[in-house]
Amino acid sequence: MGGEDAIFSWFKSAKPVEDTTPLRQRLDQFEVRIRRVEEDWTEVYNKFRTLQMRIAKQVQRLDANSSHEEPQKAEGDEVVRTTSSLSPRMQRIQEQILERRRRGTPAGAVVKEGGE
Repeated sequence: MGGEDAIFSWFKSAKPVEDTTPLRQRLDQFEVRIRRVEEDWTEVYNKFRTLQMRIAKQVQRLDANSSHEEPQKAEGDEVVRTTSSLSPRMQRIQEQILERRRRGTPAGAVVKEGGE
């Protein structure tokens, strides 16, 4: 019975277990924080997905609308014109650029509006 006494003496000499209540409370706080972060992330992700779907639908609508528009030929001009979101001034500048390209004018040449 000498072996059994050695085992029991080890149990008696073992240090008492410290109170784990503060550690348990910290763990619970971390779990709550993690849950909140996961909820926030889910909310942000859902908002992003909704926004992305809206943009995709808008792009589809724009593509569908642009494919229905038929280009019109201007009288005596070979340039095909389509409806544009450019201002009239910007349309004139764009036409000048296209005309220079057709004539072979170097790209670096500057043509001032209103004359020269």
